[in-house]
Amino acid sequence: MSFGMSKKKEFWLKPLPPNVPLVKTVVSFKIADQDVGRPPAEVMKIDEDMMISFISANSYFNGLIMGDKVVKVNDFPGKAAKCLAEILKGEKCQIEVLRRKGAYPVTKERLARVGAVVKKGHACFLVDVERVFSNEIIIQAPNVTTTSVGLKLGVMKKRGYVTKIEDDSIATTLIGRGDSIIDMGGDAIPFNDNYTDTFVREHLSKVSTGSKMSFLIERPIILEYAKEHQKYIESITYEDSDIEMAKDVVDIGRRASNMHFIIFKKMTPTSILSEDVRRQKKTTNKTTEAGESNISVSTCSTTNNISSDVSDPEDLKPVVTKSHAAGSSSDSGGAFDDE
Repeated sequence: MSFGMSKKKEFWLKPLPPNVPLVKTVVSFKIADQDVGRPPAEVMKIDEDMMISFISANSYFNGLIMGDKVVKVNDFPGKAAKCLAEILKGEKCQIEVLRRKGAYPVTKERLARVGAVVKKGHACFLVDVERVFSNEIIIQAPNVTTTSVGLKLGVMKKRGYVTKIEDDSIATTLIGRGDSIIDMGGDAIPFNDNYTDTFVREHLSKVSTGSKMSFLIERPIILEYAKEHQKYIESITYEDSDIEMAKDVVDIGRRASNMHFIIFKKMTPTSILSEDVRRQKKTTNKTTEAGESNISVSTCSTTNNISSDVSDPEDLKPVVTKSHAAGSSSDSGGAFDDE
């Protein structure tokens, strides 16, 4: 007897998203004075693959980002232990790292402004997203064929969880699936569900029309947190339709959606309770006679063509026009006719 095996779920939430390239960056870094002389494990951790997976709270804002991959320290390459030892001396170092494209360190002030707290095992950094114009010519990243920012978000608990990145969009090489957006342009994502959608649309539309905007992003670096984060994102993600559409059709739909959003958000419907609300003029039907009692009596006549089962028209008898409320067949008038 054979038993079916359930397919193992793919673990896709890596510390570094595959669609975002790494760029060599030189950082001038010095650990905080409070960290000098402390055990290495309490100050910083560099994994075997040279990725920085932990920075103490004291030195968190000094220039390095969790997720950076160390290439060399003070122009000397080496293994993780050697590089870490050089950094922990407490002197200013020139550290060459491989860093996510567009990423740069967050400041204490930025976090405090939106009320964000750095989570254990998570990197927190800023990314500038921009659609650049020069002499009326749009300059975009290679292969970018649309003006859409290209983010699909699931907004929960004051976070915008990136569930999908559209190909060839503005954010294709800057933001990855699994990133959590805490704020947009320094404005925290609101907790109010009724306003969240409008907030996100307004900020993304600014990027689409050429504004530069910094996003505060959080991403799990430690494996156990990444797995939990992936499960959460999958729980709020719905399956995409199997129907495929041409890119130009998708682009037309996006542009139309953005256009209607921009137009509709500027329209303010007049309240029916407003004093200056437009009143519709009462129109009098010419077929209606209105009395002082406000009781309208219709005087219009209606002709209905009724099919007859009499084959010979000569056999038809003339219709007697009298009220349907006649008292009896012998009455000459209707019960409610004028006497």
